[in-house]
Amino acid sequence: MQVDDPVRTSAFYGQLFGWTFFDHGAEYHHYLTARRNGRAVADIGPRLSGEAARGRSAWLVCFAVDSAEAVARKITEAGGELLLPPGDVGSHGRFAVAADPAGATFAIWQAGEYLGAEVAGVAGSAVWHYCLSRDVEASGAFYADVFGHTVRQASGAEAGDGDVTLALDGCPVADIVELGAQVPAEGASGWQVVFGVADIDAATAKVTELGGSLRDGPFRSRHGRCALFADEQGTPFALLAVGGEG
Repeated sequence: MQVDDPVRTSAFYGQLFGWTFFDHGAEYHHYLTARRNGRAVADIGPRLSGEAARGRSAWLVCFAVDSAEAVARKITEAGGELLLPPGDVGSHGRFAVAADPAGATFAIWQAGEYLGAEVAGVAGSAVWHYCLSRDVEASGAFYADVFGHTVRQASGAEAGDGDVTLALDGCPVADIVELGAQVPAEGASGWQVVFGVADIDAATAKVTELGGSLRDGPFRSRHGRCALFADEQGTPFALLAVGGEG
């Protein structure tokens, strides 16, 4: 995530999830790696010059790849758009930003010295991702072409008729959910990050105590009790009850 004030943002998430932070220094614009029990879970960095005009900040879903250049070619061949071509991030790796055919922004990361997130699926880390799309079929076909995902109908009573799940090597990795008719026409497709918490009600109270806001919920989703929030700088995120710390 890139925000106007990374230090302020890190204080919010640090108190919410118990994260600590490692500052990568001036060479990397003081990018902060969030850590849970000493292992990387997320990154928070500053918006660079000119980026503030690109709209509100958002958590950026990043796909691990073996070759940023090869995947960048696949993105354009499959109808996506490269917003930032592959480039080196020092010795950490190679990074690019793109948008799928429905307009949802995502990133790709070819690891060098920095692998990225080392913890997922437990409280205090990302536990799920989903893409809100105005064209679920086109989005699903795109991710299948670019990353080799299989696409199948989402299961569960709460899943919409058109919702699909992306899987890799048989393991579910994300959902693509249709933007409802109630969303204004200018409402953009986009990826959302869901973080795990032990107690959704306690976490909801903590978010508001820290200056964030509850946007919807808590409600029952097919993955469990969930709620939608914005942090104290307006960045949207979701929380999902997953039980203990793991």
